[in-house]
Amino acid sequence: MKVKRDAMGIQRFVILSLILSACAPQGASHLPNPLLLPIYGTTSVLQNASYNARRGKVERFVAAHHAQLIAEIGGAEGGHLAQAYTLARIPETERGVVTSRLRADLKQYRGSQEALVVALMVHGA
Repeated sequence: MKVKRDAMGIQRFVILSLILSACAPQGASHLPNPLLLPIYGTTSVLQNASYNARRGKVERFVAAHHAQLIAEIGGAEGGHLAQAYTLARIPETERGVVTSRLRADLKQYRGSQEALVVALMVHGA
């Protein structure tokens, strides 16, 4: 008897959810469609995993080559900065602007590897 009552409760909940979601406006709203929340959650988990993996690569690279990156931001020749841009997925069309911005705050990045990682990730795609 209890199992049947639980099944009826779930069935009523599903029907009520469907009816309420049909009443949701199709225009802009700050509330998402409740039926799509599991999909949004799954998508968010996958995106976060991808971002965290990319950030981990950038962090390890910056830790291993911090001195060379600082020198290249300051104007020295080398390929480490281009590699960091590739790891962070910074488009080639934006790399000159990013280098100028990094150069403007070079003192901050000289003292903090984490700040350099954050700057690279912010500009990445």
